[in-house]
Amino acid sequence: MRMRPEDLYPPAGGRPARRPIDVRSPGEVAKGALPGAVALPILDDDERHAVGLAYAREGQEAAVAVGERVTAPHLHARRAAWQAAADGEPSAFVCWRGGMRSDLARTLSERPDTPTVEGGYKAIRRHLMDGLAPSLARRTPFVVTGPTGSGKTDLLHRLAGRGGLLALDLEGAAEHRGSAFGAMGPQPAQATFEHRLALPLLLGREPFVLLEDESRNVGGVHLPAAVFDVVRSAPLVRLEVSDAARLHRIHAAYAAAPARREGVPAARAALAAAIRRLKRRLGGATTERMVAVLEDAEAQGAWFDAEAFRAVILPLLHDYYDPLYRKATPDEGRAVVVRGDEEEVASWIELRTREAA
Repeated sequence: MRMRPEDLYPPAGGRPARRPIDVRSPGEVAKGALPGAVALPILDDDERHAVGLAYAREGQEAAVAVGERVTAPHLHARRAAWQAAADGEPSAFVCWRGGMRSDLARTLSERPDTPTVEGGYKAIRRHLMDGLAPSLARRTPFVVTGPTGSGKTDLLHRLAGRGGLLALDLEGAAEHRGSAFGAMGPQPAQATFEHRLALPLLLGREPFVLLEDESRNVGGVHLPAAVFDVVRSAPLVRLEVSDAARLHRIHAAYAAAPARREGVPAARAALAAAIRRLKRRLGGATTERMVAVLEDAEAQGAWFDAEAFRAVILPLLHDYYDPLYRKATPDEGRAVVVRGDEEEVASWIELRTREAA
């Protein structure tokens, strides 16, 4: 029993037809994961390496024998995991090319009604990437722009799930806020990032899409060409907010929230390291003054007071990020369809999408 990638992820289908059970090795999944899939490998990385060596040296029969030997101690647990996944919700087995490993997982799990996907991960990835440009082309796009700290991501999250609008969080998919201070943890592989963008675009039926103004590179990953073309050409929705609002938003995201998660010393060390990475641009004396402000905020118990960070955050915004923003976001030839604070912009977008519904 097999299904095609376009049946698993039907264009404008609203949701996947089935949940993928990905039986590739952890190393393969790390290079390109499928959103929503449950990863239950038939071979771990060491086992896959041993099987691959046997195949290269002695052929398929020897490789199968090695696979049976190295997986024997774990087979009962893996079979139980596949069975539980297949019984939990409608699923489909996926391996690299849709061949031996997915067929074997289905057979061993004794779930003949759970299909395998033709062509496996490679065919699914091709389906997702081939659908990216058409999925964007069938929507009216808007790009939310505004200087650092104006709340672009907050606006996306506020509007996510509203009828008629797909709010696509590029930085969330990249797990990076797109600046020297933006790392949220290890970033996904490039292929994983692309899948996170392509799948909601492919499945969704919304006539509008809202994206954040972004450079081509978001940390260590880059936007697919089709997405970057839209980001650089679509009409602009411009957020305009006060310096006070920007100060409090930046402080909350980059100082207060990390301190609550990891403690003030760790948050202070991370911020100081990020500031020092900008030393060539800021100058040595300015960099050390900013680091001293952080140390004072920690020592005086003022870490959660945004005003204690004024001498760090506002100079960073005015002297570093705002010039970069103006350079990276030219307005020539682009319509600004609405400008204002979050309430004004959100109201305009909601009215626009309702009128078109």
